[in-house]
Amino acid sequence: MKLFIGNLTYETTEEELREVLADHEPILNIHRPTDRETGKPRGFAFVTFENREDGENAMEALDGVKLNGREMKVNEAEERRRFDRPEPRRVSMDVSINRAVDDRPIGPDGKRVRYKGI
Repeated sequence: MKLFIGNLTYETTEEELREVLADHEPILNIHRPTDRETGKPRGFAFVTFENREDGENAMEALDGVKLNGREMKVNEAEERRRFDRPEPRRVSMDVSINRAVDDRPIGPDGKRVRYKGI
């Protein structure tokens, strides 16, 4: 089972997190995502437990517990949403280079007025 642990300070280390989780072993993995540009932690972590029961016990015991002055928010992690990208619109490339705009007025007979040469 994978848990999301939020509301962590940016200074909270993986070792501090492991200490808080020590009573809820076995833990398979702790992942602290970092900002792509700065490389600093983003304030949350994902913790993967060996089985569901251990994860549920940890979630119940640790939700709201203070770590470095902040109450941890512990929930079951949701699968990352994969957004289906819509197919790109197909644009008709019907370009008529020699086409002119006919802006001649319409005469009383409903036809375009024809001009005689000057």
